[in-house]
Amino acid sequence: MTAINKVAVIGSGVMGAGIAAHFANAGAEVVLLDIVPQDAEDRAMLAKGAIARMTKGRAPQLADPAYADRLTAGNLEDDLDQLSTCDWVVEVVLEDLSIKHALYAKIAPYLRDDALLSSNTSTIPLADLVGPMDESLRKRFVIVHFFNPPRYMRLIELVTGPDTDPAAAERARAFSDERLGKTVVPCNDRPGFIANRLGGLWMNAAAREAVARGITVEEADTVLARPFGVPGTGVFALMDLIGIDLMGKSRLSMRNLLEADDPQQTHTEGLDLFDKMAAKGLAGRKAGAGFYRRSKDENGKPKAEAIDLATLDYRPQVKGPELAKTFGADFIDQTEDRLADYAWAVMGPTLSYAAWCVPEITANPADIDAAMELGYNWRMGPFKLIDRIGADKIAARLKSEEQDVPPLLALAAERGGIYSGAGLARKVLLPSGEQADVPRGPGVIFASDLTDDPVFATDSVALRDMGDGVALLTITALNAALDDLVMTGVSQALDVVGRDFKAMVIGSDGNHFSVGANLKKALDRADAGELDLVEGQLAIGQATMRKIKYAPFPVVSAACGLALGGGCEILMHSDRVMAVLESNIGLVEANVGLLPAWGGTTALLLRKTAELGDPTQGAVAAFDVISAALMTGSAPLAQHAGYLRQTDGVVMNRDRLLAEAKAAALALADGYQAPAKAEIALDAAAINAKLKALAEAMSDAPYTVEIARETAQVLAGGEGGVLDEEALHRLEAEGMMRLIRQDKTIERMRHTMTTGKPLKN
Repeated sequence: MTAINKVAVIGSGVMGAGIAAHFANAGAEVVLLDIVPQDAEDRAMLAKGAIARMTKGRAPQLADPAYADRLTAGNLEDDLDQLSTCDWVVEVVLEDLSIKHALYAKIAPYLRDDALLSSNTSTIPLADLVGPMDESLRKRFVIVHFFNPPRYMRLIELVTGPDTDPAAAERARAFSDERLGKTVVPCNDRPGFIANRLGGLWMNAAAREAVARGITVEEADTVLARPFGVPGTGVFALMDLIGIDLMGKSRLSMRNLLEADDPQQTHTEGLDLFDKMAAKGLAGRKAGAGFYRRSKDENGKPKAEAIDLATLDYRPQVKGPELAKTFGADFIDQTEDRLADYAWAVMGPTLSYAAWCVPEITANPADIDAAMELGYNWRMGPFKLIDRIGADKIAARLKSEEQDVPPLLALAAERGGIYSGAGLARKVLLPSGEQADVPRGPGVIFASDLTDDPVFATDSVALRDMGDGVALLTITALNAALDDLVMTGVSQALDVVGRDFKAMVIGSDGNHFSVGANLKKALDRADAGELDLVEGQLAIGQATMRKIKYAPFPVVSAACGLALGGGCEILMHSDRVMAVLESNIGLVEANVGLLPAWGGTTALLLRKTAELGDPTQGAVAAFDVISAALMTGSAPLAQHAGYLRQTDGVVMNRDRLLAEAKAAALALADGYQAPAKAEIALDAAAINAKLKALAEAMSDAPYTVEIARETAQVLAGGEGGVLDEEALHRLEAEGMMRLIRQDKTIERMRHTMTTGKPLKN
């Protein structure tokens, strides 16, 4: 299979730029082309502007600003010859069939005979796109539908046609999976494919039924969000993000493309809300006003407003209703409750439609769950929701209301659900009554596959056999928050691995590696005056970190999501880290009035000194990172900060993380030798002279300077001299204990616990 190393993206709008950036994140060389604006002095200005914006904002399109060097800007008049060197050409232009056909005809003479051509269309069938193409190009054409933003959304929908060469489709699938890091869901060539086909009905039904039933946007967003595992933004806030004008166009597109008897047609009728709002300029977040808006009162103070769906006038936004924790499971039984009735009016048709769409849009119901979970960020796809609520209950209510029950739903009601089994034996029910495997990419390992009893477990950790002599240690505490009990469990697990295995991986199927120390526990102990317990926790944590580092076998950490504070310190004491691209790693203790005291300050000092070749420069570099409480936004940025080594691996596909960590552990295991004990010679006077000035210059808050002084004292090695890790760890602990005795540290800890945000006091 021909390697894909160079890619052209045609169209530099939001999606085109995002797709181009993510190909660059994946290591490809990328040519970004767009039209030549009328009277433009710089004929490539559109593509150049898009590349310049890729590093901007809170969620930049490039995972590392340096990756901009992988992108070249051009235009569709002067630079078409560059297409002849590309392995894959991605079209991301307007959703207009005539425009796409004209573009394909224009670029076809420049494409290599083995180059892939794909469209990012979300609405136009592949059969229509390939109409004028010759046979050779048809064979190499696929739809590869990204979701916005392309860097962060894990779903790709892959659509092929009867003329598509299976080898071409496999090239696109394999690269999207292994290099772009996406979950690739195969879709039939039907309108809306999977996610937008079902998501469109869900959003249309939510708006239509809210208007009909007098439900406010706040009520709708509360009812349809967390109770059903939908992101807390809810449905109306999501439509603001998508664009209300686009919602109107999507509704009409579905209405025109779907057959007259398709159940979705019901939910495209009588819904002119989107068109009315768009006509008034209320297009959502991009227009500054949609179902929600933020404005200022007469005193210039910000105020949050929500729209009245009946009048389209704005009023003060109010808090959503309080719902029972069990609402999402038992709403179906609450037939007299207006909010439960609204939930059924939306979720009933959505879940029923999911069952109705199999096998029309895909043969496997698990594909629909994957598409909604990854494309719309639902915690549970529709079929998992059916199992949670009860297929029999849903079918019974549909029958009681004289509505059709799709065959798959009726079968699930008889069989007791859609899914059965666990781990590698997990099966999903098909309309034929057969049980099929839940699809997964090749070479994927999940912790949930390891269904045998743990070889060792406490209330906070579990150790399981991954096979081939590798053990998997999972921190089972909520969000993998760390305390003395967790660290004691890790220490005990290391003993078991040393006896029975040849390597260990630390990781899980969770969203986060570890959110860091259990702040509530530390705060409670400080409030109770139990500082001896805090000091004991420090000692246990430091000893466990040293035990990880100097174990007689390799320890590989599999990082994803948040790896903060103590979680970052575990990474820094591991032999190797395999980190998902979207890992947010950092020693953020200064935000809560503390310093990294489970060996993190020492580890960064040693790492920066080795990198720069001088302890004083290493101390300054470590100080800059720690005093800023730097949390990096990607694995490559964590490498720049020193939280990860350049030799640590960056994993693009989250599903492949544990498999790649296991492979790294096995590669290290043969002939493994633990690292030599570390020592460092520190010139305290020279280091203090540098760090004192840096600390005094920190002006964001007075107490930040005090925390910085304590950090500087550790990095200077106290009085200086030749120190080993244990000596530096003692300095960390002493600084930590001085800080936790301060009222301002307690204020920072309590503020973060209450608000989730740092306090600058």
